[in-house]
Amino acid sequence: MRHIGMLLLFFSVIFIAACGGNNSSDVGSKEAEELEQSEGIPTLITLSCNQAHFSKTCRDVEFDRADEIQIVTEAIFSAERMKGDLNYAAEYNMNITYADGAVTRYDLSLGADPKTQGLLVNQKDTTTGYTIPLENANQLRQVIQRRTD
Repeated sequence: MRHIGMLLLFFSVIFIAACGGNNSSDVGSKEAEELEQSEGIPTLITLSCNQAHFSKTCRDVEFDRADEIQIVTEAIFSAERMKGDLNYAAEYNMNITYADGAVTRYDLSLGADPKTQGLLVNQKDTTTGYTIPLENANQLRQVIQRRTD
């Protein structure tokens, strides 16, 4: 079961073009535009452990500091759209709250292995997944670890 989870993590997370460009990453630019233009700058990001994917190491986390919010949003913008359909179990339910009270919801899976990418899925479209690059996934793991120690 753990191997399946690791494989799912390896093949996941959000593609959003951070710097524009004219390559294949434009496929996920709609997601990036929605996040950037929807409600402005996030004021709070919460990660709640998914009860269906219970893990002894999973802890609920809240990010309200600008530096932590930046790490999370950079991971989202660096994510790349995956091909094909998904079959995954989310580790976290992630809520991004904006100053006006609007909330964007994602499923997020990182796992503990620093050699695996992360998985991000917008809860509005759970058939499309995005992979979070290894460097960004490890930054997320570190900021979560700092908050849960």
